[in-house]
Amino acid sequence: MKLQIKDMFKAYGDLQVMKGFNIDFSAAGIHCVFGPSGCGKTTLLNILTGIDRADRGEVSGFKDKTFSCIFQEDRLLPWSTVEENIQFVLESCREKREIQDNVDRYLALVDLVRFKDCYPEQLSGGMKQRASIARAFAYGGDVLLMDEPFKGLHFELKKDLMDYLIQYWNQKSQFFIFITHDIEEALYMADHIHILEGPPLQLKNQITIQIHQNQRAQKKDEMEVYRELLLGKP
Repeated sequence: MKLQIKDMFKAYGDLQVMKGFNIDFSAAGIHCVFGPSGCGKTTLLNILTGIDRADRGEVSGFKDKTFSCIFQEDRLLPWSTVEENIQFVLESCREKREIQDNVDRYLALVDLVRFKDCYPEQLSGGMKQRASIARAFAYGGDVLLMDEPFKGLHFELKKDLMDYLIQYWNQKSQFFIFITHDIEEALYMADHIHILEGPPLQLKNQITIQIHQNQRAQKKDEMEVYRELLLGKP
């Protein structure tokens, strides 16, 4: 899959968010868009999904693709239970038996089986985010786009979900792009890290991590080199 943005411009009033921005996500692997809050990362994701439109520029490789999205806010339907929120996105693309199997599987993954009949207003912020993650996983799609997907989750659950995402990618090679400003998340999951700064948004550096995810904990000295690159150290 060849996914690229070329010569992109985007402004909100006097704020120039993008000015001739270019980025390439074509390499195989899990891609991380890394940068400080407010630099324009979420605007980039919104343009990729079609939620927002660029003023000028070209997006190639996304035509006719289906998307699963995890946003910073949960975007759950307030009038539906946790279980119904997941069922809703599957009704147009799965058989009835398959829908329930998917719902049960991903509720178990995010440890929400006991809360499947609860409405969003009855859940904590972290639980709502877990429900939105389960919904995106259940839907699948050609491209999974994630904007700070683990925000508000405790360490053990975050690690379990990152491990699952890595395993899922290795099995199906679904295309993953995730946004974060958390160095540990970037180093734990990503094969390719695109380091951004702005506004206006610009690509500062790109790093490809040559160590497989399951070996990174043992190769701390080698991973420290990548950490220093992310921190901007020479």
